[in-house]
Amino acid sequence: MFILRAVGLLLIIAIALCVGASLLTGQRHYMQWAKTLLRVGVAVGVVFAALLLFERLVAPMV
Repeated sequence: MFILRAVGLLLIIAIALCVGASLLTGQRHYMQWAKTLLRVGVAVGVVFAALLLFERLVAPMV
């Protein structure tokens, strides 16, 4: 669980740095990186939540 939290924190920092670089330099590709990182982070979070839900539903049956 600690690793997941660390990766999440690093993801938030990376998104913030990309947005900041985009605002400072005016280059659009930094914002595209931020959007990509956000999409990947949301997808991983949804998959993780689904696995936790699946575990709670299946564990009582075993």
